[in-house]
Amino acid sequence: MVNITILISLFILFYFLGKSADLIVLNIRKIGEKLGIKIFFLGLILGSLTSLPEFSVGVNALSQNLPEIPVGNLLGGIIVLFGLILGASLILNRRIATDGKISSFLPILIYIALPFAFGLDNKISSFEGFVIILAYFLIIFRLYLHNKNSNDGNKKIQITKKEFFKKLSTVLLGLVLLVVISNLIIRLTIVLLNNLGIPILAASILIFSLGTNLPEIIVTIRSWWRHIKELSISTLLGSALTNPAIIGIFALIRPINFKADLSYYLLMAFTLILLVLLLRFYETNKTLTKREGIFLISVYIVFLLTQVLVLAII
Repeated sequence: MVNITILISLFILFYFLGKSADLIVLNIRKIGEKLGIKIFFLGLILGSLTSLPEFSVGVNALSQNLPEIPVGNLLGGIIVLFGLILGASLILNRRIATDGKISSFLPILIYIALPFAFGLDNKISSFEGFVIILAYFLIIFRLYLHNKNSNDGNKKIQITKKEFFKKLSTVLLGLVLLVVISNLIIRLTIVLLNNLGIPILAASILIFSLGTNLPEIIVTIRSWWRHIKELSISTLLGSALTNPAIIGIFALIRPINFKADLSYYLLMAFTLILLVLLLRFYETNKTLTKREGIFLISVYIVFLLTQVLVLAII
């Protein structure tokens, strides 16, 4: 009876999660139109804000001296974002245009790979955290300049301060609801898994990186549904850029010491495979296609299977 109640509660929460995402998606587009700012750059900002669940989980885990959780959650989230969500988006919506320039995408992928390289010695030092944070701001500034100088003729529409703050407040309200409801869904899911006898460690590896990315998943779905593809893609990219930055913040405050075991090396290997594929796909024909989406989601599925296998061996 308890499990049935939890399932009903989850369905209700998912409904309101979608409504919260609608508040964000529609008003972000209106703000962009009014200010003459590209939806892509607004999506980058939104992606960083939707990483709040990962940040809150990391703070709680570190306070309990469990550094493996934020490292695995934040880095595992990159595979969820680029493998599962982007892959599924391409499969369902056929294609996404790119500029085809490796020089514009390679720095982003190198930055995302930084925490993996730093973690090979079983720790991420305060200095390495500082390097990650510095690299984050350089990447964001570079993306800002690129979008500022190529606004594709977008015209600024006059907007009053009252109207602007009203729409901004609605976006913030939607964001708060998105984070709160996502956290409730994660907590209820963990209770359900415990009731069903599934080990919490397995839940952390296989569920947390997926659960804490619920805001990105819902915003992406709603963006595609509302035909605002630029917002969905930039939200994923913004979140993927923010995940390493959060690790950098944690490390800057206090060095992160953890055990780089087989699960970590598998996570690093599959992430690197995913990033190499993305770089190749980004360049080819200046388009990400449905076929390439199948490759991305296949990497994610194989990654999950290897993690389950590792757990079974342990």
